[in-house]
Amino acid sequence: MITAFEHHSNDVTKLDLSENIMSPAPKFSPQQQQQMILDAAVECINESSVTDFTMAKIARLAGLSMGSVYKFVQSKEDIVLALAYQSFSHVSHIFNLVLNLPIATNEKILAVSLISPKALQCYAFDYELQSYATNKAVIERASEHWTQKMIEACTRCEQAFKLTLTEGINSGELKSVPNLGEVIEEIIISGWAMTVGYEQVQRVKQTEQITKGTDSLLEPLSLHHPIIRASIRLLNSYPWQQPLDDASLVRIENELRTLNLR
Repeated sequence: MITAFEHHSNDVTKLDLSENIMSPAPKFSPQQQQQMILDAAVECINESSVTDFTMAKIARLAGLSMGSVYKFVQSKEDIVLALAYQSFSHVSHIFNLVLNLPIATNEKILAVSLISPKALQCYAFDYELQSYATNKAVIERASEHWTQKMIEACTRCEQAFKLTLTEGINSGELKSVPNLGEVIEEIIISGWAMTVGYEQVQRVKQTEQITKGTDSLLEPLSLHHPIIRASIRLLNSYPWQQPLDDASLVRIENELRTLNLR
């Protein structure tokens, strides 16, 4: 014989089950799921390192199934390239802001070296991420989707610098030079070599700090830092109508401050 209490309990159970069946699971858009995965990856890497994380833990932190994760990233190498893509996109956005400042073209190129490292930072592990993402083994093991996205991002960034130089030179900022295309390539690659090379030299010097865990982002370079002086010397080796000088440095610093980039 079923008591009134048991009958009521059964009804409640049936109601609960009915509600569970009828209530749809939370749904997220593909863009939201991808970001959830990458946010979880950042958390994993912050807890360990760029090379020491698992796809299973990323899925668990993202609250998604492994099947859902593999719709967006097929391997740890994909995770590395996806995060590198986001970091590079952030840096490229900052560069575009600088390239659109109302200053001379040669001042824009120099301004890139004067941006605060803190403004360029996307993740605490940016430097390690960039180094690992350019490793041959990582690139070869990553999916075509993410390698192609990185290639496209790099191309867009390079084209932005080429366009800035081309427009500035065509407007008469640079005196007539033969082989204009070669000159533009020289300025871009030499400028990158100096700035990126300087960063690597600084990281070597910081080895002891990194080992002790006291490493931190550097402050913005001073206006008369050796690398800035060298960059000015390099840029002024080309026949600009208005070579870089101390007044140029003041203008650059003021403009960067308006964007909170210094």
